[in-house]
Amino acid sequence: MQRRDINSVINEAGINRLGDVLGIVERSVNEGNRLILTVGSRLSYNDIISRLFIGSYVLVIDSTTNSEVMLKVSKIENIPNPPPSIGGLDSTYVKVFGDFVITRTGNNGTYRYSSLLIIPASGSLLLYPNDETIRDFFGLRGNLPIGKAMINGFSVPVAIDSKALDKGMLIIGQPGCGKSLLTKGIIKELYAISDYRNIVIIDRTGEYTKYLVERGLNVSLLLPLDLMRLGRSIDIDELRRYVIDKLRVLGFRSKVKVKMSLSKDDGVEFNVYFPKREFGSLSVFPSSIRFRWFIERAINYLDPEVKYIVTTLMMENDKSLNTVQNFMNALRNPELLNLLNKSSINKAMDLAYLLRNSGYFDAVINVGGENIDISIYSPMRLLRNKLVIFDIHELPEYLLNVYEVVLVEDIIRWLMGLRNGKVIIVVDNAEGLMGSSDMLSTLINNVRIGRIYGVSFIIATRTFSRKLYREFGNVVFMRMSNSPLRINCNETTNLLNNEFILLSPWLNIDCIKGSIA
Repeated sequence: MQRRDINSVINEAGINRLGDVLGIVERSVNEGNRLILTVGSRLSYNDIISRLFIGSYVLVIDSTTNSEVMLKVSKIENIPNPPPSIGGLDSTYVKVFGDFVITRTGNNGTYRYSSLLIIPASGSLLLYPNDETIRDFFGLRGNLPIGKAMINGFSVPVAIDSKALDKGMLIIGQPGCGKSLLTKGIIKELYAISDYRNIVIIDRTGEYTKYLVERGLNVSLLLPLDLMRLGRSIDIDELRRYVIDKLRVLGFRSKVKVKMSLSKDDGVEFNVYFPKREFGSLSVFPSSIRFRWFIERAINYLDPEVKYIVTTLMMENDKSLNTVQNFMNALRNPELLNLLNKSSINKAMDLAYLLRNSGYFDAVINVGGENIDISIYSPMRLLRNKLVIFDIHELPEYLLNVYEVVLVEDIIRWLMGLRNGKVIIVVDNAEGLMGSSDMLSTLINNVRIGRIYGVSFIIATRTFSRKLYREFGNVVFMRMSNSPLRINCNETTNLLNNEFILLSPWLNIDCIKGSIA
């Protein structure tokens, strides 16, 4: 094939829009999945290596096959005295070693990306792709920004299509690596996408409410309160002060206006008004856990002896499970000893004391001389709103994990009945649910059931679980002390805080390394 003059192709139609032409391929050799290109260029050697550094990407355009091959440069060698067969006047010749990344073939204005390496012919063009070309080849044209990646000296937005989240997203990394920051950024972007009926966050950190409200998002917050630690009902003014104190704990330090409303459907609601107009709205629903709701759902995670007692009481004295106090009274009934041994009863009593003393169960408030049990209001009532946060970060450790897993299970049941629109459930710091095989199995089961009904999960955890990993189409690896498994990725896994490696079916490539924007 006759060698083309470099100057004749620099301004060739449709080439400059892809990037800068570096030279013409004189010869190409395939070694496995790596190409060795002999390239002639009008640029100086120093100009060439300023761009073709190790780790940069180049594009080889072959007009004879209408294909474009992207390579990742692994090595460059100067050819000071090229053989006469390729030598030309005033030309610089180099060998470019590049690992194959992806091939794009065109047909009538449409493109197809594949993992099939097409060996470029002599006379093909070698380009230094621009940022827009890189986005196209990597598949970064989605509507959901994740972060950014430094590629070829460009700050390239890492954005996948929100439809990719139909397969869920698992974020794995050690404490402090940026998992929560990444998750909060994703939620902020998802909020603007009208596809989602609900975004539901199970917050074990206490960080989400302030972050999202300050960025203009309207939040409905379920706030479990330990009101019964006082051992009595409280009036509405006490409840208002309690809620304001909790807002300070969540990081809202400035003065706010709080307006209360009471309804048969929603119970007590506090609407919080902020002085800064750029803030979103915040509706706070103070909550107490209904003992019957909790014990019936938590029964599979109880000690086997306690589980047997609860099951027995369900059959013998159903009202004994209405409140924690009723449960304790039933355990003190001497007739129970005829059915059960004392050791089992003592275990159940220990649990009852723990739950009662936590203050989170069966709270009563006094409104106008009338006592109202606020635990009768289901947490699911908040799912009428778009962005819902269940802030459970202050629950005691012995209650936290069980409450979270039964709450997620109940949310899935509720959404199964609606069948109306797509939903995202966010579970941060999910490692608490992985210490128990039963809880992990329940979480995985909820992920699978949710997928059937249009519910997708974003789960962030510091603990790697291979079983959980298999359930997700999108996986984000962040900084870890040691990698839990080998991933098919040509990027280094040595990450700094706020850096990540994204594996997603939406990408045209195996993975991409980026950082939180």
